[in-house]
Amino acid sequence: MTRLLSARLLLRPVAEADINPTYVAWLNDPDVNAFLETRFQRQTLESVRAYWQDHGNAPASPWWAICRRDQQDRHIGNIKLGPIHPIHRRADISLFLGDRGCWGLGFASEAIALVRDWAFQQLGLHKLCAGLYADNIGSLRAFEKCGFRLEGTLRSEAQLDTDRRTDVLRLGLLASEATASSTPDPAA
Repeated sequence: MTRLLSARLLLRPVAEADINPTYVAWLNDPDVNAFLETRFQRQTLESVRAYWQDHGNAPASPWWAICRRDQQDRHIGNIKLGPIHPIHRRADISLFLGDRGCWGLGFASEAIALVRDWAFQQLGLHKLCAGLYADNIGSLRAFEKCGFRLEGTLRSEAQLDTDRRTDVLRLGLLASEATASSTPDPAA
């Protein structure tokens, strides 16, 4: 699978070595997993390794480790494109940053921009989409920095916690809308 580089990031395939206690701890951390579907089930090395074995090399859903370019062994989160629908030429992007020390630094939008540009330029996709909980303001801002726009709100779509439901926002970006102006400035 392709490695993608930006000024501060390297996206590389998720490796078996990435499936470690730190990664599992991210998935079980209530602050990290607050908006992840994995939060409903306790994660273990075995469950994460099984997911990686089943999905790690799926060509219709490329899955990258987000790493600091200056520390290429420092895995800070993941980003996935897919499933890729070849007939409709569209796919979803999803991601999370597990390393809390990397929150709020623009790494999410930088990773989204890398995958966005690769999907449009190399794969010739027509549209990219993202779905996120309305409460997930950080992800919403990261996608908006990359040119994604709100296309719809699915009201009371998901169970946020034991006593609260939340809307799911659907965002989209057409290849014709992706320009240099939708490339985030890490300093912003």
